[in-house]
Amino acid sequence: MMQKVFIFFITIFLFFYKPCFGQNDTLYLSLTDALDLAQKKSPSSTEATIDQRSGLLSLTGGISAILPSPSLSASYTKSQGSILPTLTESKSYSGSVGLNQVLFSPDVFGNVYKGKLYNDYYRLQAEDVTANLVYSVKVSYFTLAKTYNLYDVAQASLQRAEDNYNLAKEKNRLGQITKFELLRSETFKTQAAIDLLTAQKNLAISMEDLKGQLGVTDNSIIKPNSTPVTPDLEINFETLFSDITRKNPNLMSSKKYKSITKTTFTQSIANLLPSANLFWSSSYSDTSMLKKISDWKDNDVISYGVRLNFPIFEIKSYLLNIGNSRNDLRRANVQLRKAEILLRKNATNAIYTYKEAKERYDYSSKNLELNRELLRLAQEQYRLGAISQLDLFNTEFTFNTAQNTYISALYDTYTSYAQIEYLLGIVDKIEK
Repeated sequence: MMQKVFIFFITIFLFFYKPCFGQNDTLYLSLTDALDLAQKKSPSSTEATIDQRSGLLSLTGGISAILPSPSLSASYTKSQGSILPTLTESKSYSGSVGLNQVLFSPDVFGNVYKGKLYNDYYRLQAEDVTANLVYSVKVSYFTLAKTYNLYDVAQASLQRAEDNYNLAKEKNRLGQITKFELLRSETFKTQAAIDLLTAQKNLAISMEDLKGQLGVTDNSIIKPNSTPVTPDLEINFETLFSDITRKNPNLMSSKKYKSITKTTFTQSIANLLPSANLFWSSSYSDTSMLKKISDWKDNDVISYGVRLNFPIFEIKSYLLNIGNSRNDLRRANVQLRKAEILLRKNATNAIYTYKEAKERYDYSSKNLELNRELLRLAQEQYRLGAISQLDLFNTEFTFNTAQNTYISALYDTYTSYAQIEYLLGIVDKIEK
């Protein structure tokens, strides 16, 4: 009795769940559509744009320091004094126009080079963020497509279980099977309904995960409408790993950051050398306000020359900078080594996961066809009474397992291939 009540409530839930699920707007997205939407709305896409701008600002700031620096100043002075028995008052107007050009400065020229390095570093950071976004969208897209397929399998399984149960009821009425076999058929139907609930839960979770990657926050329903061709990548571990090491944006940015800290360390040592600037100035001073350019020419003083700055009185701060920059260089070396180790680990995992998934897909594809034919024969023989109900249930269970294994292997192949593309820094919107 309790079992029948449970089935009743499950049926009512499924009946009302589907219409509610379909009331929201439905977005039919190909993989390319999903990637386009992510690049427009995802916060990660905005983060990549900010990184690129940071690099350009660093480069611009470094270059601007070596350009000539103009200066302009003006002043007005009024003085009063008392020389008994008279009161004196004087006014003066002054102005200065100057130009300063760096001839040699370890700090300025080092910043120019670091500006270029920072531009490369932030560009690589942006590429890594973009590649990671593409990878995350692909994984979420493939996962959602997989859960839709598994949901269809669960629905078909429940339909077969209901058909078997209806057939068992008729056979029981005719006395061809026992009540024990009828209850076993009902139990199989109940389990199929529970499996469908699990598939619905996984579908809802996968959909929200993809919506989060795409930056979608409304209640729309997303349905993938494209399936890439199964990738057929010939794996040579050493060649592929060499390509990953050479092209991976994250590792390249770690190397670039090491170059930045190395330049900073060299710069801190070179700052002990004197800097040289070329200067030129024209100064005006008179008791009357300037009225025309010729007045300036008649009363100005031209100064020009080379100015040297010796940092001998700032030794303590320079030595401290050397120590800090050397420590940063050591930290960058450690971070680069850690990045190399982690990349090799991830690359090894991705390569062998892809190889396993590809082989599992090939085997599961053949296995599914065998089980589909076996199920067809089992259904015919059960209707003829040639096999037992238990044999039919075992055949259906094996067929369901073969379907789930095939679907999982197919999308595991897509996902593991996408990880290899991410490690290679591929950000193309690939839809094969």
